[in-house]
Amino acid sequence: MKVTIKDVAKAANVSVATASMALNDRKGVNEITRQKVLEVARELFYVPDHSARSLVTRDSSCIGLIIPEIQNPFYSTLVDIITRIAEENGYMLLLGISNNKSIQEEEYVKLFLSRRVLGIIIVPMLRDNANISHLDMVRSANIPLVFCTENYGDCEEPTVLCDFEAGQYEMTKYLIKKGLRDFCFVSTKLQVKFALLRFKGYERALNEAGIPLDESKIFLLDQPRYGDAYAITDEILKCRPEAIVCINDIMTIGIMKRLAERNIDVPKDISLAGFDDMMFSQLVQKPLTTVKQPLEQICGMAMQILEQKIRFRGEQSEIEKGKVYYIEPELVIRGTTI
Repeated sequence: MKVTIKDVAKAANVSVATASMALNDRKGVNEITRQKVLEVARELFYVPDHSARSLVTRDSSCIGLIIPEIQNPFYSTLVDIITRIAEENGYMLLLGISNNKSIQEEEYVKLFLSRRVLGIIIVPMLRDNANISHLDMVRSANIPLVFCTENYGDCEEPTVLCDFEAGQYEMTKYLIKKGLRDFCFVSTKLQVKFALLRFKGYERALNEAGIPLDESKIFLLDQPRYGDAYAITDEILKCRPEAIVCINDIMTIGIMKRLAERNIDVPKDISLAGFDDMMFSQLVQKPLTTVKQPLEQICGMAMQILEQKIRFRGEQSEIEKGKVYYIEPELVIRGTTI
């Protein structure tokens, strides 16, 4: 049941008017009372309802989407797909960009709850040990929640994601079958689940082929971005690999740019493989060999599950707790591997 300002006032032993002034930082209430009201509001997971004060219409048809960043084209593509699917199903999409900050994600959660969204889809932050206590506000308000492309550890909400381990396994296995045995693996930190799953697939393919895993040839970047990958390429080249395996296409393109500047031919001198298969992966001068994440299917299933949760709100048995729905990826062979 949604916590109201009356509940806050009662718990803080003040009038509704005093609680309102404290929560809206208005004059007429002393600082001790203000802090008491704010503390009670936090404990009760109170979120102000702006609908009565707003001219925004059809709040009841809104769903919220939170993504970690917009710089990576992967996320902008995901937003485009979910927006279209939501509109086709009669929903209006509210978008939040957390910038990989817990406090920012929390603010968007509060905003969505205040706008009385029917459900929320979250693409988690690229951080280990992220503070996600604010998700208790969503649960307390009985708002359906689905994770897309990744999740937060022990959360019981359903998740839809690509089978990252299978995709990376198949790519590495393909490169081994082409006669390559000396690899460098480029990733973000392995505490991030999607990175760890890709690494497990890579490691499994090496083990099956009897190729020792060389930890000195594993490069873990703070962020899986173009600039970070471009900057580390000279260090990678000191290993003299036959192939470089990246966990996403944007990093692959950063590495390819630096290889070109060093007059290193791809794939004659070094094979290069990515992951995701974003649109630009086909448009670069030498189209990327990559693993295709079927985002249409992933986003479609996430929306389907969210709608089901909205329909059966309060009946968790209808949707298995903690279930992960894996969507099979596809190997796409182009011009950057032999």
